[in-house]
Amino acid sequence: MPSALGSRVAVIGDGPAALSATERLIGAGMCVDLISSRPAPFGFLRHFAAPGTPTDGTPHLRLIGNVRVGSGGDITHRELHALGNHADPDLLVLELHARGLAITTWEGCFHPAAATAEPAAPTDWDAVISRAGLAPLCF
Repeated sequence: MPSALGSRVAVIGDGPAALSATERLIGAGMCVDLISSRPAPFGFLRHFAAPGTPTDGTPHLRLIGNVRVGSGGDITHRELHALGNHADPDLLVLELHARGLAITTWEGCFHPAAATAEPAAPTDWDAVISRAGLAPLCF
């Protein structure tokens, strides 16, 4: 089982597979940067910013919108990997601002187990990896 606590992953895209992978990764205790070419994914704030969500602790979810990833985009996968290797999680946003991009950002705490009274189930890493394989990720 990977040690997820404090790990940060970038999920690229905002389709159903990316949002599902994001939810599973956060549920496993990881911090996720969801990078979207749109300012905000459709239904994103309705799904992830539920009323009554605890706001204490480290934000586990950060949306970075208006960013095209890939060759010919605003940032390449290689650059994402390089920025992700630094301990400062704000470095990616600072780099995008330095490039003059008009990005949108939002961050918040998302606790899947907080939505129900049931205790959190142990992490099924096979399911997390399977779902994550359907969306581009940068560790």
